[in-house]
Parts: sequence; C-alpha cells; structure tokens
Amino acid sequence: MKARIIFAMALTAGLLGWSPSPSHACGGFFCGQQPVDQTAERIVFAVNDDGTVTMIVQIAYQGSAPDFAWVLPLGAVPDVESLDVFPQAALTALDANTGPQFQWPDDLDCYGGLAFDAAGSGPPSRSDGEVTVHIRETVGPFDVAVIESRDPGALVDWLRTNGFRVTSPMEPYIRIYTEEGMKFLALRLEPGRDVSDIEPFMFTLPGQAPSIPLRITALAAEPEMGILVFILGDRRFGPANWPEVEVDSGDIVWSPYTWPLETNWTALVARSVDEAGGRGFVTEMAGEAAPYLELARASTPRDEEQARAQEALIGILDGHRYLTRLYTRLSAEEMTIDPTFRRTAGGDVERTRMLPRYVEGRDMCDVAYGGGSGVADATTPCDFASCGAGGLCRPVPAADGTVVAGCACVPGTTARTTFDPRGRAIVACQDMRMSFLNPGDREVPGATPLPDPCVGFDCGAGGACVAMNMTPTCQCADGLVAIGSLADDGSRLTSCTRPSLRVPAGFYNRRLAALPAELPGGREVYVPPPDPVLTAAGGGCAVTPSPAGASGWLVLVALGLLVARRRRNG
Repeated sequence: MKARIIFAMALTAGLLGWSPSPSHACGGFFCGQQPVDQTAERIVFAVNDDGTVTMIVQIAYQGSAPDFAWVLPLGAVPDVESLDVFPQAALTALDANTGPQFQWPDDLDCYGGLAFDAAGSGPPSRSDGEVTVHIRETVGPFDVAVIESRDPGALVDWLRTNGFRVTSPMEPYIRIYTEEGMKFLALRLEPGRDVSDIEPFMFTLPGQAPSIPLRITALAAEPEMGILVFILGDRRFGPANWPEVEVDSGDIVWSPYTWPLETNWTALVARSVDEAGGRGFVTEMAGEAAPYLELARASTPRDEEQARAQEALIGILDGHRYLTRLYTRLSAEEMTIDPTFRRTAGGDVERTRMLPRYVEGRDMCDVAYGGGSGVADATTPCDFASCGAGGLCRPVPAADGTVVAGCACVPGTTARTTFDPRGRAIVACQDMRMSFLNPGDREVPGATPLPDPCVGFDCGAGGACVAMNMTPTCQCADGLVAIGSLADDGSRLTSCTRPSLRVPAGFYNRRLAALPAELPGGREVYVPPPDPVLTAAGGGCAVTPSPAGASGWLVLVALGLLVARRRRNG
C-alpha cells in the first residue's frame, strides 16, 4: 500500500468525485462503504517490539449461552494483564478499510452508460491435581482459564468439572496439542450473560511467530470458510509453511449492475487455494500502517460504540509501522497443518486492482452497457461460486426465471448449504468423514443421544439426506447438482436438481485425498474405487495432493476458533 488510499468500493475516486470530507462526516472508519466477507473468521496479530505478540480473535457462535465453548491451544501462558475484550466494530472497520477494491478498466468505452517477555507477568501458577492452572480470571463476559497438563484426560476432566463444555469429538484434538506441550485457553460465558455479550478476545504472548492451529478448527468449520489474518509489525509478513498464492487480476469477472460491485474475487481465492493442495494464503494488501492510523484518529464517532472502537483501533495500530492482510478459504479436510507466519522480503501490495475488460473472450463492458456485440450473458452464477475441492459448479434454471449455481459433488462428499461472503445461501461439497457429531452420538458422556436431523428433511427426487455435524446435507445422484436456499424461518434448505449443463461422467471418478493418520475424521466413510475404464481414459484423479502429516512444531501463538457449537439446521 502506497500513500494513496481509496475508501469507495465500486469506482475510482475520480469517477465518484470522492473526497475525505464525506468520509469524516459519517465517521471515517465506520462509514460502511466497503463490503466485507460476512462469514469470515478474523484474526489480528500485532508483533510488538518487546518480543511479544498481541492476538485478537473474533468468536463466532450460534446456540444457547450455556452451550458456548471456546478452546484455544497456546504455546505459552499469556500476560494476565493483557486479557481483554476487543470491540467487534473495530475489527469490522479494519476489514472494511483494508479489503480489496476494484477499479474499472482504463477504457473510455466502458463508461458510455455511466453518468514480550511475559514470564512472571501474571499471578503464580497453581497445581490442581494433574492440571496446572496458570490463569483463572473474569474478563468482560467471559470466565477465562489457562491450563496445562501432560495428561489430556485430566485436562478434559478439569474443564468439564469447572463448567467448560468439551464435547467428545474435541478429545483427540486436545490430545494432539497436549502431546506437543501446548497450554489451553478456555472461555465460557459467565452466569447471567447472553450470547449477544460475546466479543472478540485479546491477549499477549511471548514470541514473534504468529500461528493458527487449524487442526482443532476443523471440528466446527463450515465448508469453504473464509479466514482473514491481519499482521501488524515492522515489515511485511507472509505464510512460512504454506505457499503464498497469487490470483491473476485478469481472471476477475465482475457484474457492474450490482451495488456494491460484485466480483468473483473470493471464488478465485478459493479455487487458487484448492489448486495449491488446499493450503495457501493470498496477500490482499501490504503497506504502511500510518495512513490507517491517521484516518482512525481523524474519524468522528457517531455514538459510544464507535468511540470505543476508535480507541481500540488507535491502540492496536499505534506503534506498528506495517500492515499485512492475508486471506484464504478452506474446508475442514484441508485443515491438516497449522499455518505459521514470518517476515518476508516482499514489497507493498496495493489493495486496489484494475478490473479487466476482457475475461476469457467475454467483453465485460460491451455486455454491461449494450455495446452491440450481441453477447447476451457476460457472466454466469458459476463465475461467482466455489463448490470446494470436491465440487463442480453447473448453472441451474430457477423457478423465478433466474439462473443459480448448483454443485455436483465427488463420491465421499455431500452438499451442504452454507453462505457466501455476502451472506447469501450457497452450496459447497463437504468431506463426509469430517462429521464429528452424528445421530446417536453423545455430545458429552452421559448426555442424551443426539437425534437425526434428517428426519423430515427433503433433498428432492434423486437426493438422500446425510447428517453432517447435526446439520442435514444432501447426496445427489450422478448427473444432479445441489442448490441451496433459506426457508422463511432462516433454516437452510438443500435440494437436488438437474443442471442445464451436463456433469461429465469422469468427474465422479475423482476422489478426495486421504486424511493424515494422526488426524482421523469423525466417522468411517466407504467410497468405491474409481472406475478403471474412466481412469484409463484420464477421468480419475485425486482432488488434492495427499496432505503431509500434521506439523510437529511448537507454535508460539495459536488460534482456536469455535469448536463446540452445535450444528443446527439454520
């Protein structure tokens, strides 16, 4: 990021007649002009000069307050004085003001239709049987514990005895991190608190190497889940043990008659990561942090919430010279190695990208403004969709005359309705092995067996319902695709239908990669071997390269996203 900053979404500053004044009038960072990935998990790392890293983690949760559980593996004990909550509005504003912007093609024909060392910083640790309790505090709405044990069973027992909800599927993942010498930060809501009280959580750890423990995240990940990482430090950061993925701006498809302007950027990121073997981050922006600090200081909060968010933003931006923004989209079966981040020698990365006029022979401008080429369709819904590594998108005529994206899924996967970055219902293909709570299971020992969420759920003709983490999903017969929608009550619907473009037979000869032995899935799934006739014809291949074993590193900073929320229909 160089000195120039643009906070408008769809057009350049010149086209909109943009100036800083309106931005300040509506609250600067809090104007909401820039759309954000509503479904992404957001993490901020601030790499400090004193040898510590401050981490801020957004916590997403659906369910009742007593069922809330959040467990985070850590490489060290955090500074007890650093434990705090962080305003969600501040994270959203940082996201909105650093995300990708898209500038119209530099072609006049396109505009015809337009007018630390934390050791000893906290209280002395105490031993509780075989579990060492490093911290037990109340922070905002949370009851917070930082504990450690060489015995994963004792650690789980301590958490349950002290009111922290740990489901049975979490136990083998806790064992993995325990064997690596990790501590655990656990949160629960204080009695009398509601889900609406949940805010991002902040703490500081010794070390200079941020990391995200995605292995435990796989327990509750939505398919094609967006993960957004901000790293504040003295220079640019990038992934250390994952590839840095490049997205070609020439592949960006866009729909100029949408507001805010819709592009296929997030779908391109997802496809690029799939092609990289299910691991990789795209650097969306990298540059000096000073302009963002200046804008935050110049903002005029409209209410107490914005004033609190402004103060928090200034506090985290101040003292850090450089800001890097990294983005990826992953499914649970791809979360086999914990990514770590390090300083890189790369230069600045502009957040503004020039949109191409021509994409795969299609003239975006001509179609958008009736230039006379006779091309009726510049884009299709599949341009903006990503069905996952085990999926293939096909257009489907809808009952209202529109065309929607449908997903065919390879054997061993099932279609699950989830949400795109704008919050709209879409479908992605999910690895059936990654279901950790199934009908008849008990969430915790002694609990009532779980019911079957597929009872009464209709996948349509040619579809069969499969429960995935207590959410109904659909397996469609060969040749059919799944489409997603929302019922009037907000619950997710999935149905199988026939697409307007045939699914090639060779698609069904593809297979997902084997899971690492140390990270087994939640259940056994039988997948028939590929058809040798199709394989000989070149129709069979692994969807992604076989993943390497899980990282054995002792990471210094780690993220545990929500791992114990119930998957519900809706």
